[in-house]
Amino acid sequence: MSEEGRSRRLPLWLIWSLATIVLWGTWGLVSKIASAGVDAYVNQLLFTVGIAPLLVFVAWTVGKRGKRGESAEKRERRGKGVFWAFLTGILGGVGNMAYFQAMVKGGKASVVTPVTALFPMVTVLLALVFLKERLGRVQWLGLALAFVAIYLLNA
Repeated sequence: MSEEGRSRRLPLWLIWSLATIVLWGTWGLVSKIASAGVDAYVNQLLFTVGIAPLLVFVAWTVGKRGKRGESAEKRERRGKGVFWAFLTGILGGVGNMAYFQAMVKGGKASVVTPVTALFPMVTVLLALVFLKERLGRVQWLGLALAFVAIYLLNA
């Protein structure tokens, strides 16, 4: 393939990001359909059961890589990473239950999903406080527009 042809291809991260958009977008629709037949807790339980086959695949993949020649420092970082990853799962699971509850309580998929998709605003605010990250004027404007979006979606 020519140099020009290679530069026109989409980067892999963008392809995976687009796949995420399609999958999560479909997930929002399916979640609303499911909310007509089950409550938020059963929905979360079945969501977790649906992830089980993926967990088997991930465990198999990680097991294949192994931990050959791992340093003490790397094992310590892995331990901290495991803790934070576990906390991520707890927060994500409780967030899912809140999302499913919003659907069960009559929220429209066309409103609930975009509103909850503004969760990065919380990440930004927490990163400002705990990670001491800084935003430029354009990023502050984006954050303000996200707040406007919540208002407009609920109007």
